[in-house]
Parts: sequence; structure tokens; C-alpha cells
Amino acid sequence: MKPQSMKLALISFAAASLMFAGCAKKEVVETSSSTSSAATTSAVATEQAPTRPAESSVYFAFDSSELDAAAQATLDAYAAWLKATGTNVTVEGNCDERGSREYNLALGQRRADAVRDYLVAHGVDAGQIGTVSYGEEKPVCTTSGEACWAQNRRADIK
Repeated sequence: MKPQSMKLALISFAAASLMFAGCAKKEVVETSSSTSSAATTSAVATEQAPTRPAESSVYFAFDSSELDAAAQATLDAYAAWLKATGTNVTVEGNCDERGSREYNLALGQRRADAVRDYLVAHGVDAGQIGTVSYGEEKPVCTTSGEACWAQNRRADIK
């Protein structure tokens, strides 16, 4: 290559590099702090998803699948959360150790179904809720006695 051609190529390359480097800067726009903080607060409020209810179990009386007022209050919170988020859950029915294995599996299923039916009746899509019965197979308390058995007569929302 001739020295003149090489100089021309080098100058062209340097000019192109300066042009591209000059275009890489972003324009900074300043806004007042009150407008900025209001926009940030609004963005955070719209981005926050509802939180999952803290209580994930409902409890039942002996040999029952009827929902009491406390269970209904817990399920009302879950219904609102499920409708807002579209999350899928599984309801696990459980029993205490009394009764046969087969009976407890059936009772656990009735408990899981009762929870599902309540949620569906309160606007949750039935497709979001699966059910399973563990009968007496997953106790949270393993000693014998009414206080322990009451903890095991439950449906867990997972």
C-alpha cells in the first residue's frame, strides 16, 4: 500500500471511531424529586404482587370435613390470593391416627375436596387446585392425645 493511501485509511478510521464514540453517550434528563418519587412509588405499588397468606393449613373437628369459621377466614384470604395470582396449588387432606387406613384416606380426601369446593365457590378457577389425601401418613405431631390429634386433622395448601 502507498504511504498516501495508508494515511487516508488511517484518518478515515480515526474519524469514524470518533463519530461512533460521540454517539454512544446518552442524554441525561433531570426531573424534580417530587415527580421522580411519585413515579417510583406508583411503579412499586403496581409491581407488588399479592403475598401468599401466612397460614397454609385449615383444621377440622374429629371425623368431620366441615369447615369452621376459622377455616373459612383462612380460605377467604387464599381465594383472594389465588384469583389475583393465578397460582396452582395442591390441597393435601390429612387425618389423625384413629380409624383404619382406608377410612382415613377417604376422610382426608373429603377434607381436601371441601377446601377445593370452598375456594371454587369463592371464584377460584377449579383448574388451579389439585387434591390429594394422605390419610394418617403425614402427621405433624406423633404423640397420642387430643392436642396432638387436633394438629393432624387438617388440610394443607401447598
